Amino acid sequence: MASTAIRLSELSFGVIINTSSGGCDSGSEAELLSVLGSAGVTECKTWCGEADQMERSFAEAAVQKLEVLIVLGGDGTIRTAAEACSRRGMYLLPLPGGTMNMLPRALYGEVSWENALKNTLADPVIKILSGGRVEDNQFFVAAIIGAPALWVEARESLREGDIVDAIKTGTFAFQEMFDAKIQYFISSETNGEAEVVAVICPLISEQMAESEQALEAAFINVENAIELIGLATAAAVGKWRDAQKISVSKTKRVTVQSSKDIPILLDGERVKVGRKAEISFVPSAVNVIVPAQRVS
Repeated sequence: MASTAIRLSELSFGVIINTSSGGCDSGSEAELLSVLGSAGVTECKTWCGEADQMERSFAEAAVQKLEVLIVLGGDGTIRTAAEACSRRGMYLLPLPGGTMNMLPRALYGEVSWENALKNTLADPVIKILSGGRVEDNQFFVAAIIGAPALWVEARESLREGDIVDAIKTGTFAFQEMFDAKIQYFISSETNGEAEVVAVICPLISEQMAESEQALEAAFINVENAIELIGLATAAAVGKWRDAQKISVSKTKRVTVQSSKDIPILLDGERVKVGRKAEISFVPSAVNVIVPAQRVS
């Protein structure tokens, strides 16, 4: 998508830090503010706390007259921030502070949050991202529909050191993997069922330009759980085209349904949608701030 240069020192800033995300702590606030100060950004509202304080932090940030929101946290915190910025027309600068870091990794590459921030402040531009929507939930990287979404709970238990719960939820995920297929419908010519449906935004698609007004949907059929996990992981970073047992289609809309509640991950965060959901393309989902050299 097109990009526009921006003077950050003239804008009002807010910073939200989730210290429960695994990639930052209470000391990150001072470090982040120091980096901002070195770039001439000295006035900003800050909220720094654990996961149970995030709802309050976002509520308080919503009543401020902010133009830029910097968020340091995991995928769930960042997706919440992106949705808030989308609704209010704010600029988003999402920093990798979690485990998967799907949106920051797509925007800034495999760098630390400190380097992502420094690189962006040195030569900032505004980039308009397209995305997708599932009911009231937006996503900006990828939606993974099907059994792999069940593994997010086991992953979180491992991150928190709860081995017993990780084994319990992981075992449940394996049992559920092939219990119910996902039925999908794009058109009378493109429909069927699969173990996994992965819907990818132009931001990370290897075959689509970011300017394309569509989503890329992959329909994955496999024979065992190990193969399924591997393919779904590849799909989450847009690298499925070399794999077998996968069909791909470009679309602005896809409907999915199942005989059971559908497990779904939006940018790495699990959400509840029931047994049927419609996924649609959003042409101008959110405005993000990135380094000029990262704009294609």
